[in-house]
Amino acid sequence: MSGIRALERRDLDAVAGLFDQVMGTGSSSTTEVARYFGRILLDDPWADPDIPSLVHETGDGEIVGFIGASTRRVRVDGRAARVAVSSNLVVRPDQRPRGVGALLLRKLMGGPQDLTLADRSNDDSLRMWRELGGQELVHASVGWYRVLRPGRAAGALMDSREREGLLRRAARAVGGPVDALAGRVPRLATEPPEPAGSREPLTLSELLEQMSSIGRRMRLYPDYDAAFLKWAFDEVDAVPRVGRPVARLVRGASGRVLGWFVYVLPPGGVAQVLQVGVPGNDPDPVIDHLFRSAWDEGAAVVHGRLEPVLSGVLSRPGVIVRRSARALVASQDSTALSLLGSTRSLLSHLDGEWLVSHARRL
Repeated sequence: MSGIRALERRDLDAVAGLFDQVMGTGSSSTTEVARYFGRILLDDPWADPDIPSLVHETGDGEIVGFIGASTRRVRVDGRAARVAVSSNLVVRPDQRPRGVGALLLRKLMGGPQDLTLADRSNDDSLRMWRELGGQELVHASVGWYRVLRPGRAAGALMDSREREGLLRRAARAVGGPVDALAGRVPRLATEPPEPAGSREPLTLSELLEQMSSIGRRMRLYPDYDAAFLKWAFDEVDAVPRVGRPVARLVRGASGRVLGWFVYVLPPGGVAQVLQVGVPGNDPDPVIDHLFRSAWDEGAAVVHGRLEPVLSGVLSRPGVIVRRSARALVASQDSTALSLLGSTRSLLSHLDGEWLVSHARRL
């Protein structure tokens, strides 16, 4: 009989073939994509049999739909909670009129998780989520760009090959002659000053320690462990086309920890911010160090999304704001929902769909 069931390892080749048929795999082979899906969906140390990825198969066993599910562990007011991160929803074109995509998403949303999240979605996904009781996280659907080197910015944005086309639109916004660009956005080409304090490499053990302390101020935050963080950073390293990871701990002049940041950077390209954490109440020094680090590393642009801790970037000179990919959420947990847009919450790209959405960029 046809229907929905949990993804199994024997399905990976068929799922990769379906993904190639619907989305295309670029320069990657379906074998590479199959291995990638195995790593991110089945070998994830937090993979949860209660919240599996799903396939829709026909009566003769052919897979015609697929949705990825990755479990993330968080704390909400001290209690343990689970987030199901939805990714890579694909349906064979002839099966779309049967609503296979909506059936897969509804099945995933009906799992035992406290929150269901997708933060790299398009307008079609937004309509489907709304019909199933989900909503948009408006703040996380806004992207910001701090242009560092205008002469290289447009090319870097175009080379980033963002699937939703956002960066192509942003490239048009900052394209053209450098002098015209600088004239439209005052002080756009200003080199970020070297802030007070210092930056040092952020180790996994240090990140775990900072997360344990940040819980004293935050009400919703990731519940990392060493196994997950090692796996996550290994996965970032495993897809070199998205860039090399840069992770730094920021200290003030007195040596006190002010916060940390993590971004990925292709050579001379767009520094994609994955996480900024601030254990105190002032994120500005950490943002200053983030921009200076990206400059020193040769970035043309720094790109992030509008998370609560980063709201201060909107008033910075040289920052351009654009609509980003849709961030969508569904939950019956009113407390968790209310916290997602709060400065008492830390849920970043490192905890969402970004980590599991590179099948076309291997």
